[in-house]
Amino acid sequence: MKSAGKTIFLIALVCAAPLVSALLAYYFMQPSGGKSYGALLPTAKLPSLPEGTIAPGDMALWDGKWRVVFTLSGPCDTPCRDVLYATRQARTLLARERNRVTRVALVTERPTAEMTEAHPDVLFVMRPPALPEAWARALDQGILLVDPLDNQVLLWPRQPDIKKLHQDLARLLRVSAIG
Repeated sequence: MKSAGKTIFLIALVCAAPLVSALLAYYFMQPSGGKSYGALLPTAKLPSLPEGTIAPGDMALWDGKWRVVFTLSGPCDTPCRDVLYATRQARTLLARERNRVTRVALVTERPTAEMTEAHPDVLFVMRPPALPEAWARALDQGILLVDPLDNQVLLWPRQPDIKKLHQDLARLLRVSAIG
């Protein structure tokens, strides 16, 4: 009778172990995931840019792509070069997924030939005077990520950490079936 009680106790222990370990993990080991570098924005469809802002030939770079959008005003100084460099590096680190992402620079002046040669993958778009408020508010704060369905997703600081920017993009592209 003694060994039968021991067997029942061991069976009960084996059956209870997953429940006990799950409860311990739930209450004492909080997951560290879910922390993105960029500020997660509330899901909201951004209004369309005014008609004619994007040239018809550039629509292939715009439609159906994830867009990393930032503003460049005036001649390209050091902060401008830093933004272009950071976004280029983060996109390049995506390797074969980089074709799903387009860098879009809303500019106030036409880019120089040197700048367009140095950054052939950037879609330079003249910033319209009547930029919708949702776009202007986000872009004045930093770099905006827009999904292929025209929803705002993340907002990164103006001078981002390249590695963290890349990690956010890679994570999003890995779990996303769109774009």
